[in-house]
Formats: sequence, structure tokens, C-alpha cells
Amino acid sequence: MSLKMEFCAASDAGKVRSNNEDSYLLAPELELAIVADGMGGHNSGEVASSLGVKVTRDKFESMSGTGLKPKPYNEKFCLETNQLGFAVQLANSVIYEAGNSSTNSKGMGTTLTAAFFRSPRICLAHIGDSRAYLLRDGQLKQITEDHSLVQEHVRNGVLTREQAEVSPLQNILTRALGAQKTPVVDLLEAELAEGDRILMCTDGLFKAVKEQEILAALKVQPDDLQACAGLIATANTNGGPDNITLIIGTVKKKTIKEALKDMVKGRG
Repeated sequence: MSLKMEFCAASDAGKVRSNNEDSYLLAPELELAIVADGMGGHNSGEVASSLGVKVTRDKFESMSGTGLKPKPYNEKFCLETNQLGFAVQLANSVIYEAGNSSTNSKGMGTTLTAAFFRSPRICLAHIGDSRAYLLRDGQLKQITEDHSLVQEHVRNGVLTREQAEVSPLQNILTRALGAQKTPVVDLLEAELAEGDRILMCTDGLFKAVKEQEILAALKVQPDDLQACAGLIATANTNGGPDNITLIIGTVKKKTIKEALKDMVKGRG
């Protein structure tokens, strides 16, 4: 069966912050989606997230279909996943240099979660505490790992997950783009099936809306664009303490016309 993933997105500044330092990208021509949450004063968070998204997209596009293996190359993952991770590392280099170019930009950085779909596989590159979830058979599972101090405390048994959700330390990241020259970027892959949904979001969503509420909203709203709007409205109803950005994608069966077009292009 030939599958496709159609993404929808929405972003909102929330109820507390005056500007939106989140960025996102939908590039259906590349089957690519990216979400990023910037940080830093003097609007440099907005610059960092925008740079992260743009450089990742542009570098991935230039590498896509070339067959060139980036170095280093992780044999555990396919070519496209490695290319996506390499593109994110290049984005880090650009943000790191920009952050050290002036005092106003010092400390700029961003989270970034990028997803590329090549049927039937989703390829992910991830750094920071934005998240990707998989909704399958009525269950919502976080498939990325937060690179945050509280998550380290949860892994080490210092805090429970419930305590972490209200901890004053929850905004402290252990990894982000721009924070160091060569940070570790997580690479992940998962096989998807028709009907699966992927949710990518910044912390403005999951810190304002509990996972069970997110799950319930997705269950009752199969339309991804309306689900995005509804979840942003819920986050704002719950105080909207941060910028809110989310992307939802659903795996669908390709039409006969789409499958034939792929065959003509040699993609099968």
C-alpha cells in the first residue's frame, strides 16, 4: 500500500507573551514538517527559531535525492534520517555563529523537531523540549525525549512525572540548537500505518493542556486543521502562558492517480 502524510499547522502567541518566538514549516513538496521554539532576549529567540527552520529545510532539500551520505553517518538509520540530522547540525552552526556575533544575540537558541515522511517510515531529528507524539489505536505516545533538567530528574528518579510538570525548573534545557558547537541531535524512525497521526508541538501546548486532554481532543476531532485550532483555544483557555505551536499529520492511502504519478517519477 502506498501511503502519504498530510500535515496541518497553527501557531499563537498565547495570552502572556507579546511576541511569538516559535516557528514552524510545512513543506509538502519535501514531505517535511518542522517546529521550533526560540529563546533569548532582544527578539533573538524569534531569529533563532526562524533560522533553525529555514536552514534545516534548505539543507535537507539540497541533499534530498542526491544519495550522498553525510559524515558522520549512523548506520542504525536510513539515508534520509541521517541527512535530516546533518541539516539540523548545520542549522546549529549557523545559530551558534549568529549568537556569538553580537552582545544582543548572546545566548540565542532554539528547540527543533523535524519530521520527514517516506512511506511507510517517519524520520525524525530532534533537540530540546518540543515534542512529537504518535496517536495510534486510541493511544497517544510521546516518541521524542525532552532534553530538559526536569526530564533528567524524572529519569533518575528524583522527580515523578507529575512533580516535573509543576517544577520551577521545567524551562531549563540541557540541549538546544545554538547552545554549543556540536550538540547531540536525536535521530528516530518509526513505521507508520494508515490512520496513524503525528502531533508535533512546542511546550506552550503540553504545559497548558494535559496529555489526556490532548488525546481526547484528537479523538473527537478527526480533521487535523480543526484539531489544531481547538487545541490552541484550549491552551489559551488554560491561561496561554507561552507561545503555542503545533503540527498534526495523518497517514492516508494515496489515490490511484497519486500512486501512478510516483511510479512515473521512479519512486514506486
